Amino acid sequence: METQRFDVVIIGGGAAGLFLASQLPANISKAIVESNDRVGKKLLSTGNGKCNLTNLDMNIVHYNKPNIVEDFLDRFDAHDAIAAFEKMGLITKVIDKRVYPYSECASTVLDVLRNAVEKNNTQIFTSHLVNFIESFNDGFNVNGIVKCEDKPNESFSFKTDNVVLATGSPATFGKDSLDLYTAFGHTKRDLVPSLVPIKTDKEPIKGLQGVRVKAGVRIGYRYEVGEVLFKDFGISGIAVFNMANEISRGKAKIGNTVSLDFMPEYSKAEVEEILRKRGSSIKVGELLLGTFHSKVQDRIMWAAGCSPDDMAVSKIGAIANAIKNYPLTIEGLGDVSLAQVMSGGLNPREFDENLMSLKVKNAYAVGEALDIDGDSGGYNLQWAWSSAKAAAVNIAKNCL
Repeated sequence: METQRFDVVIIGGGAAGLFLASQLPANISKAIVESNDRVGKKLLSTGNGKCNLTNLDMNIVHYNKPNIVEDFLDRFDAHDAIAAFEKMGLITKVIDKRVYPYSECASTVLDVLRNAVEKNNTQIFTSHLVNFIESFNDGFNVNGIVKCEDKPNESFSFKTDNVVLATGSPATFGKDSLDLYTAFGHTKRDLVPSLVPIKTDKEPIKGLQGVRVKAGVRIGYRYEVGEVLFKDFGISGIAVFNMANEISRGKAKIGNTVSLDFMPEYSKAEVEEILRKRGSSIKVGELLLGTFHSKVQDRIMWAAGCSPDDMAVSKIGAIANAIKNYPLTIEGLGDVSLAQVMSGGLNPREFDENLMSLKVKNAYAVGEALDIDGDSGGYNLQWAWSSAKAAAVNIAKNCL
């Protein structure tokens, strides 16, 4: 087996890995090693296929480790990311501060990234699974197997001066490859689904499968308004995904309550007043008619402990309370296959300001490989761009 040599080997051909390769000088030889049969598969599914690149409201409060993220965002922020992609040929648009490709199609982003990488002296090796990395005084050997369906797997070995772990996570199409660096002595927090549906007890969601509502979602002191989609196992939607962070980051636990507010624009007193104005002689079923989806009405009445034939006048307080504070018991997080992002990863404090390992010189980690995760809305992709840029700048400086 002949060992190929590169200045840089990037393990993982996702958002961070591709962007890093695009930001390195063309005269630096580089390889992207991807275990899937093509690069960027996970990128294609981001933002419901629209690829929310970044967010003009790039506030560090949207991250689990804001103090660490802040320096990287200061050096390469949302405007820098937009400029970098526009230089690659991407036209962008802004919708409610969220930045998308003008096409609103994730494949457009992948197209410009692949084009930039291919023009930048980068070799891409797909279906290559890295098993272990050997560290020597003069560099690394990156070893693994080539996955072949019609013949036995072949082994490969690449020699490099710099290695970058950009493998992401098991969310969607990713893979947990953190052990490649724990072998160097790095510590990690186990990966758990982050931007993912929440499993709840079944009675409060009975009959609601497939129903969508705009609602407030609350876990503890955190509250967010957005779309909620009811599933047979719990709740989903952007607002729910962000609330799931509270669970994945350990701030909320199984058995705690997630509550829904079906009329987030109004206070409880205002909801009571709206209901009273409908009349004192009507029944509960008529009281709620025309306000909510019929299946949501049924569950509100159930939570309020009343039936459609009860007189409304005596039930208004209970109904208003059910509308404004509809409780569900948390039973866990949705399956990893439903997750957009994972929470956990390598301890970022074991890497320097350029994301080079403090344990092994010239070994870097970027993107989801590190224990940094953000809310839905372009924050995780911005971390991919910012972290990759920091590593790229330092690698380029050391290679010249």
